[in-house]
Amino acid sequence: MLRRKILPAVAAAALLGTLVGGCPFGDPRLNNQGGTNLLQAAGKIAGDRLHTLNPDDIQILTDLALQVTEANFPPATDEQAQAVVDFIKANGITTVASLQDLIARAEQDPDSIVIPDSVREVLDAIADNPGIYIDAWEGTSN
Repeated sequence: MLRRKILPAVAAAALLGTLVGGCPFGDPRLNNQGGTNLLQAAGKIAGDRLHTLNPDDIQILTDLALQVTEANFPPATDEQAQAVVDFIKANGITTVASLQDLIARAEQDPDSIVIPDSVREVLDAIADNPGIYIDAWEGTSN
């Protein structure tokens, strides 16, 4: 069900972004860790191939989420995107269902989640610079 709603929305956003703002895929930030475009990244989710996501896929998907939700958080950095990919792989997440299973398991037993060092490094970096995230959060609550 979720995939049926996401894929058309992603395709429409990609088309709209191309028509209104030029090519959305020319951002060098989205082509330095495996490369991607919005349709490729969304196709991996819709096709239950989460384990094939690369950091650029994560960044373009989070960029889309920021646009669609009008959230005011900083875009995912290369390091953050890599940490998400590392987390997916370390926890054997391959499909949307396996992600849902992990969430359910974590609610029952938080120790069942594998947290790679790269995730800890990103969390430490966020903790060292909380002002960026606090300012962004306050910007969304206005």
